[in-house]
Amino acid sequence: MKKLKAAKTLLEKSLSEIGKSNLKKLKDLRENPETSGADFHFFMDQLQQENRAFNVKDRYQQLDEFDILVRNPYFARIDLKDLQGEDVENFYIGKFGYYEDGPIIFDWRAKVSSVYYRYRYPQKNVSYITPTGTETRDLVLKRTYEIDDGVVSKYYNNDLQLDESEIIAEKIEHRTGGVLEDIVETIQVSQLDIIEADPRQVCIVQGCVGSGKSTVAIHKLSYIFFNFPKLVKPERAILIAKNQILIGYLSTLFPKLGIFDMNYKTIRELLVHLIFREGLKINDIDFDEEENISRFTPDILRDLRKEITLIYDQYEAKLNKILDKEEYKSFSSYKYSKDLSVYENISDMLDDLEEELGLQTLAIKENASSMRVLLHKENIKTLKKMLGVLKKNRVELKNKTLKILINKLGIDLNGRLSYMQALIYVYVYLELIGLNKFKKYEYCVVDEGQDFNVLEYAVLGKLVLHGRFAILGDLNQSYKEEGVMKWEEISEVISEAKQAHTFTLDTNYRSTKPIINLAKKILSPYTSEYLPKSINRKGRDVVIKRFDVSEFEHDLHKDLRRLDSSIGIICFDKSLYNQAKEVITRQGVDKDKFIELEENTKISYIPKGVYLTMFDDVKGLEFAKVYILGLNLSTVENFKKAKEAFVAVTRAMNELTIYSL
Repeated sequence: MKKLKAAKTLLEKSLSEIGKSNLKKLKDLRENPETSGADFHFFMDQLQQENRAFNVKDRYQQLDEFDILVRNPYFARIDLKDLQGEDVENFYIGKFGYYEDGPIIFDWRAKVSSVYYRYRYPQKNVSYITPTGTETRDLVLKRTYEIDDGVVSKYYNNDLQLDESEIIAEKIEHRTGGVLEDIVETIQVSQLDIIEADPRQVCIVQGCVGSGKSTVAIHKLSYIFFNFPKLVKPERAILIAKNQILIGYLSTLFPKLGIFDMNYKTIRELLVHLIFREGLKINDIDFDEEENISRFTPDILRDLRKEITLIYDQYEAKLNKILDKEEYKSFSSYKYSKDLSVYENISDMLDDLEEELGLQTLAIKENASSMRVLLHKENIKTLKKMLGVLKKNRVELKNKTLKILINKLGIDLNGRLSYMQALIYVYVYLELIGLNKFKKYEYCVVDEGQDFNVLEYAVLGKLVLHGRFAILGDLNQSYKEEGVMKWEEISEVISEAKQAHTFTLDTNYRSTKPIINLAKKILSPYTSEYLPKSINRKGRDVVIKRFDVSEFEHDLHKDLRRLDSSIGIICFDKSLYNQAKEVITRQGVDKDKFIELEENTKISYIPKGVYLTMFDDVKGLEFAKVYILGLNLSTVENFKKAKEAFVAVTRAMNELTIYSL
């Protein structure tokens, strides 16, 4: 603690001094009448270079880490003994690492920290990966701490092989819901396998409700940024979710794990950004227009790809015919690539020929008196002719062939495009033309992946380098028809997914046993797959009763007298939503503690508040206590309705009350 506080004080002082120095220089420049504009701009450039050298941005991030470390410097200790001798090393593990001459605290993402997560109790011959290879030691101590505001409240050794489910249950008891919490202290081996999986390969996770898949996804990003800084940078990674509600909820966890430059968008936002970045000639788009994207099935996508393949083959034959001409053969080493768009193939050919043209022109200048000048001039004439023919084909592709296919698909670029039409157009454009100004992302996480259509995956696959995806979801929560029916559908549109790492998370860490038992009872008549296993958290029985607005108000009033956690009110009917809102207003809940969840609105999440939402907007969230209004379990008559009820019920962590009509 002394070391951390001293280091934090020193960092604060250095940041303060550089700030004062910069302000003084700026003031002197502004107050000096002889200072020219050039002097000022020179100073600003110099200042920028100095700040970059000092790495101000990273220093402020380090200050945020110190704020966390001085309150909770570490949560675990492992002692490892060398197999060849008696030397024992102590490794303290925290949310962030701290080093002086050597490591004082190891970051949870460090390779050696995996020993703490992978081995439940002390034992011989434990292994972990290092940059120089695999290390094998004896684990002689595994100790877990609870430290609050710099004070150790308790610690225990795992020599007795404690049931870690009990440890997790105790941790969850203290959570309030409403905001996403990190799990660095309780990561399970099944979760660690996902976090540590190679980011260069597609990762698909089927995670049951409450298994922590969203939290694992963000921890995976944190792990990648720490261990693969050259492969994936935070500013070139993106998190994709269906709506702003989930985007905002997930983003609350980023700063807690030291992630500050991450991109997070809905598909609609990403699509708009791409259209404007690439300057696509679309007259107007209306993403609010009602349209059933579920009718875009994998079969329709296959038919569309056949059309695109025909154009690929048509232009490959055209270009080969051009390059096979006798006069062009000496300049025709280019090989057509199916990994590039047609436009990119032609452009690469043009680049090669332009380079050759430059060499031929340079040869004439350097050897003006040589007999070979005539040959070079003849070559230049041939190259210009080839360039003209290829450019004509490239213009034809963009201005004619593309438009013919788009018209055939019933898309009028001069009219107003719906969301599905815009997706189709962008997908076809990316396949045939490719990207010009838009820079591909280095990594992409897709949360609630079961809710995305194959067409959305087809577009995403074109915007991420080398298929670097982590896709997480639960097929038992896919009540929207537009989503994928099985994970294998993704491999049809993202080719790298054919060799994906696949994982299953089957344990619910969120809800009490009575809540999980009810959730399983709802789904079990329709499926036996991916049902959540409980860690047997104790809790109150679920309350089910007829809706009466005065009784609901009475129940809510009791909770509001001591609002020490999150309360979720989930409505299956808009009139009930309005009644609930009136009740909350009458109760005089502070405006800053009452949050209405709306699909297109960015939300500020708080751990102790009242959340009001329609059931359609609640997926991915969790609340300490949940009231469900308008859910009649006796009328659930098909798998879709069962999934809707299942999603609503499993938002509750500790208590659940269902009001039926």
